[in-house]
Amino acid sequence: MQALDFRSNAGYLIHETDRLMSRQFDRRMRALGLTRAQWWVLAQLYFNDGVTQSELAQELGFSKAALGGLLDRLEAKGWLERRPHATDRRAKRLYRTRQVGTLLHRMRGVALEMTTDMLAGLDRGDRATLMRLLGLVIRNLEAREGTDEEARERLRRTTRAT
Repeated sequence: MQALDFRSNAGYLIHETDRLMSRQFDRRMRALGLTRAQWWVLAQLYFNDGVTQSELAQELGFSKAALGGLLDRLEAKGWLERRPHATDRRAKRLYRTRQVGTLLHRMRGVALEMTTDMLAGLDRGDRATLMRLLGLVIRNLEAREGTDEEARERLRRTTRAT
C-alpha cells in the first residue's frame, strides 16, 4: 500500500497553515501579556462590540462556562465591560474598554509584521492570487454551512458502499 502524502492535500495544508499561524501569533501576543483565548476574544469584540456572552461563545466555539471565566479575567484587567441587555435582564452585553484601543493598535502592528513574514517571497501577483483563491475556498465552505443532514446522508451512502 502506498503511503499518503499529506503535503499534497489541500485540507492538510490549510490546517497546518492555520496551526502555525496561531502558534506564531500566540507567541508574539505573549509579549503584550495576552493568552491566545484573550486575544481571540478581544479581536472578536473589535468587530462585534456589544454582543452577548452566548453570542460570543457560539462565534468562538467556546462553552458559555469556559468563556465566563475568561471574561472575568479580561474584566479584572480592565479590558472588558459587561453592561445590562436592553430587553433581557438575565443577559449582559460585552464591550471592550477604551484601554483596549491601544492594545488593539499594537495587536494590529504585530499581525501586520507576522503577515509580512508569512508572505515573504510572494510577489504582488502571487499574493493577489492567494487571497482570491482563499476567498473562493471560504465561500465554498460557507455555501455548505448548515447542511448537516446532507453530510449524514453522504456518510450513510459511503458507509453502505464499503
